[in-house]
Amino acid sequence: MIYKKSFAKNKKKPRSNSKRQRHNSLNKSAIKLTDKSKNNHNNLPINTQKPLTAKYILVVLSFTAIVLMGIYYKSILIYWQQTYHSDLLHSDSLTYTATEQQNDVISEDETNQQNIALLENDVPTQSNDIALPANDVQQPKLEVTQSEVIKEDGDGKHIEKQSNQVEYSHEQIVKDNVEPETSNHIDNQNLTMNQQDVTLTEVSDVPLLDSPAPIVLTEHDKVFFAGDSLMQGVAPYVKKMLFKQYKIESFDLSKQSTGLAYPSAFDWPKAINDNLVANPSIKLLVVFLGPNDPWDFPVKGYVKYAKFKSELWEEQYRLRIEAILNSAREHNVQVLWLAAPCMRKPKLNEGMIYLNILYKSELERNQQHFLTTNNLLGCTYEKFNNFIETDKEKIKVRVDDGIHFTSMGQKILAKAIMEKITFKE
Repeated sequence: MIYKKSFAKNKKKPRSNSKRQRHNSLNKSAIKLTDKSKNNHNNLPINTQKPLTAKYILVVLSFTAIVLMGIYYKSILIYWQQTYHSDLLHSDSLTYTATEQQNDVISEDETNQQNIALLENDVPTQSNDIALPANDVQQPKLEVTQSEVIKEDGDGKHIEKQSNQVEYSHEQIVKDNVEPETSNHIDNQNLTMNQQDVTLTEVSDVPLLDSPAPIVLTEHDKVFFAGDSLMQGVAPYVKKMLFKQYKIESFDLSKQSTGLAYPSAFDWPKAINDNLVANPSIKLLVVFLGPNDPWDFPVKGYVKYAKFKSELWEEQYRLRIEAILNSAREHNVQVLWLAAPCMRKPKLNEGMIYLNILYKSELERNQQHFLTTNNLLGCTYEKFNNFIETDKEKIKVRVDDGIHFTSMGQKILAKAIMEKITFKE
């Protein structure tokens, strides 16, 4: 028997049923995935489930900042002082009592008054004693030894006295005032040195301090400018005037935010010496420093920073000034050092007074030139002024920061430098 295969006409499943089945299968797979994700989520650590709050982040950042400031606090204070010329924190106010602070202010004011008088009245300063009262200053004792020269003539022997040596001594203080009529003839019993009798004669004719030699330049000489941002504004005008009037070439090495307090940042004594060695034609060194220096600085071999105006600070600072002057002397170069002018901020202004005393005393001891600047800029250390007032007009010479100069102020200082120079053809 033969069987025939037959097909039903309506054997296909409806489309709706197929769609429904496909939808059910997709739902089943989605349910399985969600179950797996739930299981994985439950297996995660508990700490990661909570997000970091802003308060937690702020606490961590604050703690980190405090630790870093604790490590680098001194560097931060120094940077703030050099940049803004003020103290970020005044550590002394935490330890001093009110009475001690008042006494310190009074003594500092008295010292500043004496220093101002020394600077503005052009009184010779001493290298070791700064602003001492008049009764406590040890005046140097001038002793002149005499030698006898015997000459023979027809009638006999004739003796002439000549002064050969002039010696200074700080070991004995002359307390008795000598009248002008008898000052030239003092008994040799009053002044002794090493138990030897000497006679003081013609004291008024011997100068106590030799004045520096005039600055004389030729066309073949060069001028070297060194300093901070104050010099950066003045040096270009002087360079232009020197070449225009005398055909003298010069070069400027001034750098802002530099000084003698931090040789690690820029070593001025070394830089000046290197340039003097490399350029033998340099005959004049012009220096203008100060505003970046009245701060504590580190000293090699000491754990703590040397406090500004302390004995250690002054000793180290004087050594750096002397290093510059010694280099100039070794290379037969004259020095013209500009005094730091008055400043608007009181503390910075007091620092300039103190530094100028150091500059002036060292330059006088080395017989070099020191140029005061307040009289040129129309201000004093007791009263700051941005302007120079004349009968006709009011000229602004200082900018609003109370430190630097306007172009007119720079030109005034440049002309003052030029007046110190004598040209020789």
